[in-house]
Amino acid sequence: MCAFDSLLDSKLMGVNRMLALAEPALREACMPLTNVAGPLQRVPIYMGLPEKRPGFGERDIEQFRRGIEQIEGLPIQLSSVNLIPQGHAAGLLALKLAFEHLQKGTSEACLVGGVDSYLQPDTLEWLDDHLQLARAEARSAFVPGEGAGFCLLVGSRTANRFGWNSLARVRSVSSGQETRLIKTPEVCVGEGLTTAVRSAVSDLSLPAEKIHHVICDINGERYRGEEWGFCCLRLSSYFEDPSAYRTPVDCWGDMGAASGPLFAILACQATARGYAKGPRTLLWASSEAGLRAAALLETSMHAGTRGLRHG
Repeated sequence: MCAFDSLLDSKLMGVNRMLALAEPALREACMPLTNVAGPLQRVPIYMGLPEKRPGFGERDIEQFRRGIEQIEGLPIQLSSVNLIPQGHAAGLLALKLAFEHLQKGTSEACLVGGVDSYLQPDTLEWLDDHLQLARAEARSAFVPGEGAGFCLLVGSRTANRFGWNSLARVRSVSSGQETRLIKTPEVCVGEGLTTAVRSAVSDLSLPAEKIHHVICDINGERYRGEEWGFCCLRLSSYFEDPSAYRTPVDCWGDMGAASGPLFAILACQATARGYAKGPRTLLWASSEAGLRAAALLETSMHAGTRGLRHG
């Protein structure tokens, strides 16, 4: 049971498949930069990739970098390609690094993305060996998927100068490290995730500013659900209802390293389509090797179509 892109050739696998997923999403995120002169003609990109695993290693990372650098016809030049091969939380870590880059004032815009695909024989066999493939006899498993997501992150002054109405404001992005990992005998009590989420929500003014939505990568594995449960026990006062989270894996499968940017897009679409319960959305993701990342977005009912911005 898998959730794969039916428009791609099933024989296309590995890095080439990931590039085929990433390119159209990257082009769409670049569209607001068409015919924009000056510093915005050269933009850095920060991208989340899978952790090293059977079917994806160091050579694949470098091959992917070359593939991104060789994409032709973008409206801008990529001033640098920064890859973060750290799994589920990598896309949100990419957002954090891009956020910090803009705060330093060295660029006016950054592209933030993530891409993943489990459609590789060695990868699927590895998941199967660890009973992580969803099926009748696997009680703590997930449906592997694939996809890519990209966002354009700009500073407030840049957005105002070009008359761009942002889809969301990045209030904060943070990360943490979990030491009690999945696939080990250790019992995880959510310490790494709590660190990331607590940092992301620390500037909220309670009780006026509570979080209305949570979008996360809980995917059917017991470990992830319990991790969030412990985090909720510690930080429940920041949420209208911490148990009412959204986990898109039930619609599109596990998106791995693409999760963070795609979650950001979902938050924006909830507002644009009128079903958002409020402006504040927490995004979080959890990587197998221990990285935890969380981002707090604030959307507006008057949002336009140009992309994210940071405050």
